[in-house]
Amino acid sequence: MGRAPQLPHSSAHTVGVVGALVGLAAAGTAAGVALTRIARRRLDIGGPRPADLAAVPDAELRANDPLGPDARRADRTASVRADDGVLLNVEEVGPLDAPLTVVFVHGYTLSMGSWAFQRRTLGAQLATANGHRPEARLVFYDQRGHGGSGRGPSEHSTIEQLARDLAAVLEARVPRGPIVLVGHSMGGMTVMGLAAHRPDLFGTRVVGAALISTSSGNLADLNFGLPEFLTRVRAAVLPIAAWTMRRRPAIAEGTRRAAADLISVVTRALSFASADVDPALVHYVDAMIAGTPVDVIAEFYPALAGLDETGSLEPLRRIPTLVLTGDADRMIPKEHSELIVQRLPDSEFVVVPGAGHMVLLERPDVVDEALTGLLRRVAAAQPVGR
Repeated sequence: MGRAPQLPHSSAHTVGVVGALVGLAAAGTAAGVALTRIARRRLDIGGPRPADLAAVPDAELRANDPLGPDARRADRTASVRADDGVLLNVEEVGPLDAPLTVVFVHGYTLSMGSWAFQRRTLGAQLATANGHRPEARLVFYDQRGHGGSGRGPSEHSTIEQLARDLAAVLEARVPRGPIVLVGHSMGGMTVMGLAAHRPDLFGTRVVGAALISTSSGNLADLNFGLPEFLTRVRAAVLPIAAWTMRRRPAIAEGTRRAAADLISVVTRALSFASADVDPALVHYVDAMIAGTPVDVIAEFYPALAGLDETGSLEPLRRIPTLVLTGDADRMIPKEHSELIVQRLPDSEFVVVPGAGHMVLLERPDVVDEALTGLLRRVAAAQPVGR
């Protein structure tokens, strides 16, 4: 076999930075740091304005919602104050007195908008009074630094803090009654973090959980399907890229705009496995990414890369748990879900053929059916009048 061609220094640097940026995206969603040129044109953002970015996307998300601009109507909205004062944006569907509450926790660089299909389907099936009492209330919130929620100090960009945020949402919005937690990617890690932070809740208040496209650790070892030489270059420049994103966000914004076309192709391939995925879904993910400042992405990356929540799974043994993944997930391969299942031998394991990391948008029919089954099993197991 001949010697691999050597990249010119400038090309190697560009590939390295792009690889590093993709790596910074990798722990939660293929959308990652790829705030593409397309998204910027749609949002009419001429340059990096981190203070404004978090305020932009709600209207844009509604405009790009794959179910239409009116699909995200909520019965209630609220702000929940985290233990460090950060305000978390909350929306609810269904009555306050529903016998079961389902709390949805989204992934890295996304927002509550990533649950668009589940919000529609489960809202219609479980949270709407169709001639009978609604079976569940649905609670969605934006994780700190994402969507419409506030930002905290950089040192609070940890899974432990996200777990405390989730605990604050439960205390404020679900003070009574049984709860099912549904987490995608970083949201699943947040659920595991809550199990470590408040194991007493599991089996008492928390009566079911779903872990979708997530991992309990070893994320820094992923190669995302990239060629080996790209992975090596990415690893070499990753610390520099992370520092730049935190300390020089304007430079990082310029770099990802310059490489937007390449990053967009890579992140689309990592987000979705279907060759015929609806372009509207890609635009929708772009709109969510556009609301996540580049320095927020960088601040959370060390916590995700160094994640080890294996020991946090024990409390989930007490409750019905669904583990779901796409078999073509390049971001967090299904082997990570298989490791979770090994530690939760009584869990239900659903592998979705031909689906990628954004399985909740790519194959919502399968995800909705699996979640509905979990919720009905949990509800049937609850004592009457609880």
